Amino acid sequence: MIKPLPRLILIATVIGGGIYGANHYVAGNNSLHGLSAKAAVPNMVDVPTSNTSQATSSGTASMRVAPAQGQYMARMLVLPWNAESSIHYANGDATTASGSLMAKRGVHLSIERQDDYAQMVAEQVVFAGEVAKGVAYPTKGAAFVVIMGDGGPGYFAAAKEGMGKLGQQLEVVGALGYSRGEDKCMLPAEVVADPQKARGSLIGAVLRDGDWNICMKYAADNKIAVNPDVKTYDPDAMNFVSVGSFTESDEKLIAAVNSGACEVRPVVRAGKPTGENRKVCQNGTATWTPGDVKIAKEVGGLAAVASTKEYMWQMPATIIGNKQWMAQNKDYVVNMLAASFEGTDAIRSSDAELLKASAVVAKVAKEQTAAWWMKYYKGVVEKDRRGLDISLGGSTSSNLSDNLYLFGLNGNDNLYKRVYNVFGGMAKQYYPEDMPEVVAYDLVVNTSYLQTLANASPTMVGTAATPTFSQTAPTASTFAKRAWAIEFETGKATFTSTSNAVLDELLNQLSISGLAIQINGHTDDIGSPAANLQLSKARAEAVRNWLQANAASGFPQERVRVRAFGDQQPVADNRSGEGRAKNRRVEAALIKTAE
Repeated sequence: MIKPLPRLILIATVIGGGIYGANHYVAGNNSLHGLSAKAAVPNMVDVPTSNTSQATSSGTASMRVAPAQGQYMARMLVLPWNAESSIHYANGDATTASGSLMAKRGVHLSIERQDDYAQMVAEQVVFAGEVAKGVAYPTKGAAFVVIMGDGGPGYFAAAKEGMGKLGQQLEVVGALGYSRGEDKCMLPAEVVADPQKARGSLIGAVLRDGDWNICMKYAADNKIAVNPDVKTYDPDAMNFVSVGSFTESDEKLIAAVNSGACEVRPVVRAGKPTGENRKVCQNGTATWTPGDVKIAKEVGGLAAVASTKEYMWQMPATIIGNKQWMAQNKDYVVNMLAASFEGTDAIRSSDAELLKASAVVAKVAKEQTAAWWMKYYKGVVEKDRRGLDISLGGSTSSNLSDNLYLFGLNGNDNLYKRVYNVFGGMAKQYYPEDMPEVVAYDLVVNTSYLQTLANASPTMVGTAATPTFSQTAPTASTFAKRAWAIEFETGKATFTSTSNAVLDELLNQLSISGLAIQINGHTDDIGSPAANLQLSKARAEAVRNWLQANAASGFPQERVRVRAFGDQQPVADNRSGEGRAKNRRVEAALIKTAE
């Protein structure tokens, strides 16, 4: 199974004989820029986590939008991925079945598996070439694709040149569901108890892809440096084997474990050569279902140290279409979305309906059975080859309410915009020559179709699936903790003007996390312990209040806890000015609570 993101960025558009193609990417193994870059801890990336309640819908009445003219069959390319189940259900088959939700709305789709994002881009450029020539209903190329939402920045950057030469654009119009556990960073099980043992790991991954993002997120959470050079090895950092597909990553791991297939790399520390060469073996993989199932059954001993179960908003299954064509066929797009969201409500209604969706997933993917896909849609805990428990699979489907919430259309915070910008920034941070800029969110996301549907069919708008919190739930573990250099006026809980940028960054990071938050206030030891305790509490409360004032939907009262520690937990020597400055801090901790 393959679910790669383009290895960023350069697509060369080939135009000839009326056929438009996109066929050149920077090679992941041989052409990465910045190979001598110093290992660094990734910028903090807090994506929302699990602990959600299921969404409800108050109805699925048909929207009064005229169906697309004729029987035009649009082509959609998808990954073999359970998060797309709603559109498979709505279509009823690989091509729209008579009597299906799509057919009832006058929409006809041919859904095809395509594992290679580079080919997806190429097919969308072919389609764009036809639109540019004035073809009303192109039969060449692909009108739509579905990709991992956190990979959007890379996808749009890769497509920008080819589409731009044709005067065309691509844009996101909605989301079908989420990966909620199936995408994961797998490392030896001992890392779960001690994340610092991830230092020196060698992980197979499609660089800048969604599952690579998970490993990078895990490194950021635990202050582990990442070596961006895929040709060297840093024993103090997380290292990667660059692969072209997840199949390749998993097979290389299996070969390393079972037959000792390893490699020799120059050793570096903090980006500087040591003169040593070392034999290193891949011991981890960034993969997804069914890759995680394969590793569990054939290798064992690895754990999902981080996954989209923890980072619940990271990976929506986003629909991307041709902007110009969709503008000319608004009814088609709106009805396609409506049918998919009705499919979500049907899937949620019973296992029998979910099984129907899984049968179409199996047919489109051309492997496994309906029962197999349904099993891993729900997510399970199974024994691996070594008898260890491991979580496998896990997806959800989204309806209209969930989309309105994700894209910030009900007055709530725009979660997808934060995910897009955070992960785009990560790719830019580590590979600035490949990705010198992130294509602006507002240029590639169009929520007007969702809004049209919501306005025309208010009975389809119910309650979105959102995290639930309790102030009294005991803390099970601290998932991540980071100190923020927020400046206050001397002896007060009033922010200085220089704190605005830090507060904005804090908001950006925390608002896309679904975990409970604990704001910890600390001071130096100047003054009395009692006064310091009160001051640290006031400053922590000031941060909480600022978050709630700027993104109320993301920070309900039940989510944010405040703890005051005064001068009792110094991290530096209070005898120096530098040490006291480090001790005057506010920490934001993401915590898992006991269920």
